[in-house]
Amino acid sequence: MGQKAKPTHEDKKRERLRALRLANEAARREAGTWGEMAVGEILHDGSRSAFVQVWKGQRRPDPLEGSRCTGVPADEWMAMVAWVNARKSIGFQKRIVAWDLSADEAKRVAQARIAELQAQGYTVINPAASPQ
Repeated sequence: MGQKAKPTHEDKKRERLRALRLANEAARREAGTWGEMAVGEILHDGSRSAFVQVWKGQRRPDPLEGSRCTGVPADEWMAMVAWVNARKSIGFQKRIVAWDLSADEAKRVAQARIAELQAQGYTVINPAASPQ
């Protein structure tokens, strides 16, 4: 008869982290901030300009590759592509700011990030960004 192996330290650690992740997800679902939206940003240090992105799903819309994703409005996509094409390809930095957000929470995070970038002296290219 086969004996079950004792859980190793790594097994216990993995299980504790899984329990923490599931508890965090449950709390965020209850608070209404859990979802399938993500927020990211593209910075161009040479021009001190930025674009804050909001998209649905795991695949990030990448204007450098020409791939528009679900949930990206056409006017934002066109503004982002025009902004990227007007600059040298060297100097762009892409970063994911937050993920697994509800649509409302993603909008809130994006607006907060726009305000932070403007406070740091960046020109934010988003059509919905308010002037500085």
